[in-house]
Amino acid sequence: MENFKEIKPENYSEFKKIFENLKYELSYYSLSSVFMWDGCLQKVSYAFRDGTLLLAEIDLENPEKKRLLMPVSEKEFPPSRLQEFLSACGYRYYYYAPEDYVEKHRKELETLFNVYEQAGCMDYVYNTEDLALLKGGKYSKKRNLISQFEKNYVDNNLVETLVLNKSNTGDITDFLAYWEKENPEDLRLDMKDCEKKAIKNALMYWEEYELFGLSVYLEGKMAGFAIASRLTADTVTLNFEKGNKKIKGLYQFLDREFAKTLPSTCKFVNKEADMGKPGLVKAKESYYPVKKIKSYALELKSA
Repeated sequence: MENFKEIKPENYSEFKKIFENLKYELSYYSLSSVFMWDGCLQKVSYAFRDGTLLLAEIDLENPEKKRLLMPVSEKEFPPSRLQEFLSACGYRYYYYAPEDYVEKHRKELETLFNVYEQAGCMDYVYNTEDLALLKGGKYSKKRNLISQFEKNYVDNNLVETLVLNKSNTGDITDFLAYWEKENPEDLRLDMKDCEKKAIKNALMYWEEYELFGLSVYLEGKMAGFAIASRLTADTVTLNFEKGNKKIKGLYQFLDREFAKTLPSTCKFVNKEADMGKPGLVKAKESYYPVKKIKSYALELKSA
Protein backbone atom coordinates (compact mmCIF):
# COMPACT_ATOMS: atom_id res chain seq x y z
CA MET A 1 0.00 0.00 0.00
CA GLU A 2 1.37 3.43 -0.96
CA ASN A 3 2.57 5.81 1.74
CA PHE A 4 0.65 9.06 1.19
CA LYS A 5 1.99 12.35 2.53
CA GLU A 6 0.01 15.51 3.18
CA ILE A 7 0.68 18.20 0.60
CA LYS A 8 2.41 21.37 1.75
CA PRO A 9 2.81 24.75 -0.01
CA GLU A 10 6.41 23.93 -0.89
CA ASN A 11 5.18 20.96 -2.98
CA TYR A 12 3.61 23.37 -5.47
CA SER A 13 6.81 24.00 -7.42
CA GLU A 14 7.58 20.27 -7.45
CA PHE A 15 4.14 19.39 -8.84
CA LYS A 16 4.05 22.27 -11.33
CA LYS A 17 6.25 20.49 -13.87
CA ILE A 18 3.96 17.45 -13.72
CA PHE A 19 0.77 19.47 -14.12
CA GLU A 20 2.04 21.61 -17.01
CA ASN A 21 1.18 19.07 -19.71
CA LEU A 22 -1.94 17.70 -18.04
CA LYS A 23 -4.87 17.45 -20.46
CA TYR A 24 -7.77 17.26 -18.00
CA GLU A 25 -10.17 20.15 -18.60
CA LEU A 26 -12.07 19.95 -15.31
CA SER A 27 -11.30 22.79 -12.91
CA TYR A 28 -10.53 20.29 -10.14
CA TYR A 29 -7.17 19.81 -11.88
CA SER A 30 -6.01 23.40 -11.52
CA LEU A 31 -2.88 22.94 -9.43
CA SER A 32 -3.55 26.22 -7.64
CA SER A 33 -7.06 25.02 -6.77
CA VAL A 34 -5.73 21.79 -5.29
CA PHE A 35 -3.56 23.77 -2.89
CA MET A 36 -6.04 26.56 -2.12
CA TRP A 37 -8.84 24.18 -1.13
CA ASP A 38 -6.61 21.82 0.84
CA GLY A 39 -7.68 21.67 4.47
CA CYS A 40 -11.16 23.04 3.81
CA LEU A 41 -13.66 20.18 3.50
CA GLN A 42 -10.97 17.61 2.83
CA LYS A 43 -7.25 17.04 3.26
CA VAL A 44 -5.15 16.36 0.17
CA SER A 45 -2.29 13.87 0.23
CA TYR A 46 0.07 12.60 -2.44
CA ALA A 47 2.14 9.59 -3.39
CA PHE A 48 4.14 8.45 -6.40
CA ARG A 49 3.37 5.07 -7.95
CA ASP A 50 5.70 3.90 -10.71
CA GLY A 51 6.68 7.53 -11.25
CA THR A 52 3.08 8.76 -11.52
CA LEU A 53 1.74 11.38 -9.13
CA LEU A 54 -1.41 10.29 -7.29
CA LEU A 55 -3.52 12.73 -5.27
CA ALA A 56 -5.96 11.62 -2.58
CA GLU A 57 -8.77 13.52 -0.86
CA ILE A 58 -9.86 12.52 2.64
CA ASP A 59 -12.92 14.13 4.24
CA LEU A 60 -12.03 15.99 7.41
CA GLU A 61 -15.31 15.15 9.16
CA ASN A 62 -15.46 11.55 7.98
CA PRO A 63 -11.99 10.14 7.19
CA GLU A 64 -13.58 6.91 5.95
CA LYS A 65 -14.71 8.89 2.91
CA LYS A 66 -11.62 9.00 0.74
CA ARG A 67 -10.86 8.89 -2.97
CA LEU A 68 -8.17 9.39 -5.56
CA LEU A 69 -8.19 12.00 -8.28
CA MET A 70 -7.31 10.79 -11.75
CA PRO A 71 -3.56 10.07 -12.13
CA VAL A 72 -1.59 13.24 -12.78
CA SER A 73 0.33 12.52 -15.95
CA GLU A 74 0.52 13.65 -19.55
CA LYS A 75 -0.05 9.98 -20.40
CA GLU A 76 -3.59 8.65 -20.58
CA PHE A 77 -3.93 5.43 -18.63
CA PRO A 78 -6.38 2.69 -19.63
CA PRO A 79 -9.08 1.67 -17.12
CA SER A 80 -7.13 -1.46 -16.20
CA ARG A 81 -4.26 0.73 -15.02
CA LEU A 82 -6.66 2.88 -13.01
CA GLN A 83 -7.81 -0.30 -11.31
CA GLU A 84 -4.21 -1.20 -10.46
CA PHE A 85 -3.56 2.21 -8.91
CA LEU A 86 -6.64 1.93 -6.69
CA SER A 87 -5.81 -1.57 -5.56
CA ALA A 88 -2.21 -0.64 -4.78
CA CYS A 89 -3.35 2.32 -2.67
CA GLY A 90 -6.19 0.59 -0.86
CA TYR A 91 -8.85 2.93 -2.27
CA ARG A 92 -12.20 2.20 -3.96
CA TYR A 93 -13.04 5.49 -5.69
CA TYR A 94 -11.83 8.00 -8.23
CA TYR A 95 -13.50 11.41 -8.25
CA TYR A 96 -13.48 13.95 -11.10
CA ALA A 97 -13.04 11.62 -14.04
CA PRO A 98 -13.52 13.92 -17.06
CA GLU A 99 -16.38 13.29 -19.45
CA ASP A 100 -14.18 12.80 -22.52
CA TYR A 101 -12.16 10.07 -20.77
CA VAL A 102 -15.29 8.30 -19.56
CA GLU A 103 -16.94 8.35 -22.98
CA LYS A 104 -13.78 7.16 -24.71
CA HIS A 105 -13.32 4.21 -22.34
CA ARG A 106 -16.88 3.64 -21.13
CA LYS A 107 -17.15 0.01 -22.24
CA GLU A 108 -14.01 -1.09 -20.41
CA LEU A 109 -14.69 1.20 -17.46
CA GLU A 110 -18.08 -0.38 -16.86
CA THR A 111 -16.51 -3.84 -16.62
CA LEU A 112 -14.24 -2.68 -13.78
CA PHE A 113 -16.09 0.22 -12.13
CA ASN A 114 -19.52 1.48 -11.26
CA VAL A 115 -19.66 4.80 -13.13
CA TYR A 116 -21.65 7.71 -11.67
CA GLU A 117 -22.11 11.23 -12.94
CA GLN A 118 -21.32 13.65 -10.09
CA ALA A 119 -24.28 15.96 -9.59
CA GLY A 120 -23.40 19.64 -9.35
CA CYS A 121 -19.84 19.05 -10.58
CA MET A 122 -20.24 19.91 -14.28
CA ASP A 123 -17.89 22.70 -15.39
CA TYR A 124 -18.88 25.59 -17.66
CA VAL A 125 -16.28 26.74 -20.21
CA TYR A 126 -16.39 29.98 -22.24
CA ASN A 127 -14.49 31.59 -25.08
CA THR A 128 -12.35 34.34 -23.60
CA GLU A 129 -13.16 36.57 -26.56
CA ASP A 130 -16.90 36.16 -25.95
CA LEU A 131 -16.51 37.30 -22.34
CA ALA A 132 -14.24 40.22 -23.25
CA LEU A 133 -16.28 41.60 -26.16
CA LEU A 134 -19.87 40.46 -25.46
CA LYS A 135 -20.74 40.68 -29.14
CA GLY A 136 -24.13 39.90 -30.63
CA GLY A 137 -27.75 39.98 -29.58
CA LYS A 138 -27.45 37.21 -27.02
CA TYR A 139 -25.26 39.45 -24.87
CA SER A 140 -27.39 42.59 -25.22
CA LYS A 141 -28.63 42.40 -21.61
CA LYS A 142 -25.06 42.17 -20.33
CA ARG A 143 -24.00 45.15 -22.44
CA ASN A 144 -27.00 47.18 -21.24
CA LEU A 145 -26.16 46.50 -17.60
CA ILE A 146 -22.53 47.46 -18.17
CA SER A 147 -23.65 50.62 -19.96
CA GLN A 148 -25.73 51.62 -16.93
CA PHE A 149 -22.79 50.95 -14.61
CA GLU A 150 -20.46 52.99 -16.79
CA LYS A 151 -22.93 55.88 -17.04
CA ASN A 152 -23.53 55.98 -13.28
CA TYR A 153 -19.99 55.38 -12.07
CA VAL A 154 -17.23 55.12 -14.68
CA ASP A 155 -18.19 58.32 -16.52
CA ASN A 156 -18.15 60.14 -13.18
CA ASN A 157 -14.61 58.96 -12.41
CA LEU A 158 -15.79 56.90 -9.44
CA VAL A 159 -14.33 53.56 -10.60
CA GLU A 160 -10.82 52.16 -10.49
CA THR A 161 -9.76 48.70 -11.65
CA LEU A 162 -6.58 47.12 -10.32
CA VAL A 163 -4.79 44.02 -11.56
CA LEU A 164 -4.37 41.96 -8.41
CA ASN A 165 -0.93 41.21 -7.02
CA LYS A 166 0.56 40.33 -3.64
CA SER A 167 0.74 43.97 -2.58
CA ASN A 168 -2.91 44.93 -3.19
CA THR A 169 -4.96 41.91 -2.12
CA GLY A 170 -5.39 43.05 1.48
CA ASP A 171 -8.79 44.67 0.92
CA ILE A 172 -10.28 41.31 -0.14
CA THR A 173 -10.49 40.12 3.48
CA ASP A 174 -12.54 43.14 4.53
CA PHE A 175 -14.73 42.90 1.44
CA LEU A 176 -15.44 39.21 2.13
CA ALA A 177 -16.75 40.09 5.59
CA TYR A 178 -19.13 42.58 3.96
CA TRP A 179 -20.13 40.14 1.21
CA GLU A 180 -20.90 37.37 3.71
CA LYS A 181 -23.10 39.69 5.75
CA GLU A 182 -25.02 40.76 2.64
CA ASN A 183 -25.40 37.23 1.21
CA PRO A 184 -26.35 34.92 4.11
CA GLU A 185 -28.37 32.65 1.83
CA ASP A 186 -25.72 32.06 -0.82
CA LEU A 187 -24.07 28.94 0.57
CA ARG A 188 -24.41 26.42 3.36
CA LEU A 189 -22.44 27.46 6.43
CA ASP A 190 -19.83 24.73 5.97
CA MET A 191 -19.23 25.70 2.34
CA LYS A 192 -19.09 29.40 3.17
CA ASP A 193 -16.47 28.80 5.86
CA CYS A 194 -14.60 26.51 3.50
CA GLU A 195 -14.57 29.05 0.68
CA LYS A 196 -13.39 31.74 3.08
CA LYS A 197 -10.51 29.48 4.12
CA ALA A 198 -9.62 28.75 0.49
CA ILE A 199 -9.51 32.47 -0.31
CA LYS A 200 -7.37 33.05 2.78
CA ASN A 201 -4.97 30.37 1.50
CA ALA A 202 -4.94 32.12 -1.88
CA LEU A 203 -4.05 35.48 -0.35
CA MET A 204 -1.36 33.98 1.88
CA TYR A 205 0.37 32.16 -0.99
CA TRP A 206 -0.55 34.46 -3.87
CA GLU A 207 2.80 34.40 -5.61
CA GLU A 208 3.68 30.81 -4.71
CA TYR A 209 0.43 29.54 -6.27
CA GLU A 210 0.81 31.85 -9.30
CA LEU A 211 -2.61 33.43 -8.92
CA PHE A 212 -3.86 36.47 -10.80
CA GLY A 213 -7.01 38.52 -11.08
CA LEU A 214 -8.73 41.89 -11.00
CA SER A 215 -10.44 44.10 -8.44
CA VAL A 216 -12.94 46.93 -8.90
CA TYR A 217 -13.04 49.90 -6.55
CA LEU A 218 -15.97 52.29 -6.28
CA GLU A 219 -15.27 55.62 -4.60
CA GLY A 220 -12.10 54.18 -3.12
CA LYS A 221 -13.71 51.05 -1.63
CA MET A 222 -13.47 47.55 -3.04
CA ALA A 223 -16.73 46.55 -4.74
CA GLY A 224 -15.70 43.26 -6.33
CA PHE A 225 -12.84 40.95 -7.26
CA ALA A 226 -11.98 38.00 -9.48
CA ILE A 227 -9.22 35.46 -8.71
CA ALA A 228 -8.01 32.97 -11.31
CA SER A 229 -5.38 30.31 -11.96
CA ARG A 230 -3.90 28.36 -14.85
CA LEU A 231 -5.65 25.12 -15.82
CA THR A 232 -4.13 24.09 -19.16
CA ALA A 233 -1.95 25.78 -21.79
CA ASP A 234 -4.96 27.62 -23.25
CA THR A 235 -7.44 27.71 -20.33
CA VAL A 236 -7.70 29.50 -16.99
CA THR A 237 -9.98 28.69 -14.09
CA LEU A 238 -11.97 31.54 -12.58
CA ASN A 239 -11.75 30.34 -8.99
CA PHE A 240 -13.52 33.16 -7.17
CA GLU A 241 -15.68 36.06 -8.29
CA LYS A 242 -17.46 38.25 -5.74
CA GLY A 243 -19.18 41.58 -6.09
CA ASN A 244 -21.63 43.95 -4.46
CA LYS A 245 -25.02 42.80 -5.78
CA LYS A 246 -26.60 46.13 -4.89
CA ILE A 247 -24.61 47.88 -7.62
CA LYS A 248 -26.34 47.30 -10.94
CA GLY A 249 -23.99 46.16 -13.69
CA LEU A 250 -20.98 45.68 -11.41
CA TYR A 251 -20.72 41.90 -11.83
CA GLN A 252 -21.02 42.16 -15.61
CA PHE A 253 -18.42 44.94 -15.71
CA LEU A 254 -16.01 42.97 -13.49
CA ASP A 255 -16.43 39.82 -15.57
CA ARG A 256 -15.77 41.64 -18.84
CA GLU A 257 -12.80 43.60 -17.55
CA PHE A 258 -11.23 40.47 -16.08
CA ALA A 259 -11.51 38.69 -19.45
CA LYS A 260 -9.84 41.66 -21.12
CA THR A 261 -6.76 41.25 -18.93
CA LEU A 262 -6.08 37.70 -20.14
CA PRO A 263 -3.31 37.14 -22.72
CA SER A 264 -4.10 36.03 -26.27
CA THR A 265 -2.81 32.53 -25.46
CA CYS A 266 -5.72 32.09 -23.06
CA LYS A 267 -8.52 30.95 -25.35
CA PHE A 268 -10.95 29.70 -22.70
CA VAL A 269 -12.19 30.50 -19.21
CA ASN A 270 -13.49 27.67 -17.02
CA LYS A 271 -15.97 29.11 -14.51
CA GLU A 272 -16.16 25.88 -12.53
CA ALA A 273 -19.32 24.00 -11.52
CA ASP A 274 -22.82 25.12 -10.55
CA MET A 275 -22.92 22.98 -7.35
CA GLY A 276 -26.51 22.09 -8.23
CA LYS A 277 -27.72 25.59 -7.31
CA PRO A 278 -30.45 26.87 -9.70
CA GLY A 279 -29.23 30.45 -9.35
CA LEU A 280 -25.70 29.49 -10.38
CA VAL A 281 -27.01 27.39 -13.27
CA LYS A 282 -28.96 30.39 -14.57
CA ALA A 283 -26.01 32.76 -14.16
CA LYS A 284 -23.58 30.43 -15.90
CA GLU A 285 -25.94 29.65 -18.77
CA SER A 286 -26.54 33.38 -19.33
CA TYR A 287 -22.95 33.73 -20.60
CA TYR A 288 -23.44 30.96 -23.20
CA PRO A 289 -20.73 28.38 -22.48
CA VAL A 290 -19.07 26.82 -25.51
CA LYS A 291 -18.57 23.62 -23.56
CA LYS A 292 -19.97 21.93 -20.47
CA ILE A 293 -17.83 19.15 -19.02
CA LYS A 294 -19.39 16.48 -16.84
CA SER A 295 -17.48 14.94 -13.95
CA TYR A 296 -17.75 11.26 -12.99
CA ALA A 297 -17.00 9.10 -9.97
CA LEU A 298 -15.58 5.64 -10.57
CA GLU A 299 -16.24 3.02 -7.90
CA LEU A 300 -14.16 -0.12 -8.07
CA LYS A 301 -16.40 -3.15 -8.41
CA SER A 302 -16.08 -5.87 -5.81
CA ALA A 303 -14.08 -8.89 -6.90
